[in-house]
Amino acid sequence: MSLKPLALCCASTLILMACATTPPPAGDWLSFATLEPGLPTNRALACDPDICLAADATRPAATYDASAEAVAAVLAKLEPGAEFRTEDNGDIRARYVDTTAVLRFRDDVDVLIRPLTDTSAKVAIYSRSRVGLSDLGKNGARIEALEKDLTTGLAG
Repeated sequence: MSLKPLALCCASTLILMACATTPPPAGDWLSFATLEPGLPTNRALACDPDICLAADATRPAATYDASAEAVAAVLAKLEPGAEFRTEDNGDIRARYVDTTAVLRFRDDVDVLIRPLTDTSAKVAIYSRSRVGLSDLGKNGARIEALEKDLTTGLAG
């Protein structure tokens, strides 16, 4: 039996997956305050106890010397497909779907930008894989990269 048809089928499937559109996040907006302790191994959370009341964060939330609106504007440039909304308390929420480069897995990302003062904001990020038991560190790396990109975008 030849492996050529199998290889062609696999290649075709990968191409179709790569061309597929990324659906927006589904359902209600995530509540950072009600996240529970014990993150599965296919998720990562950057948050502080004043935002995520019970969840165990994998790293603390980042703080930026910029207004919440300025942080949101940079995030909108970095993730043009993100949905945004502003809460009654002034928090700015964003959510989007990120797709991994090779296998095109869709991962959900939620961001909460909390104004601390007129010129500073705290950013909590929750990134999670839709499939699989482990993300091989991808969600943590995504959070770290987003924090660096926000720092760079706010500096320029």
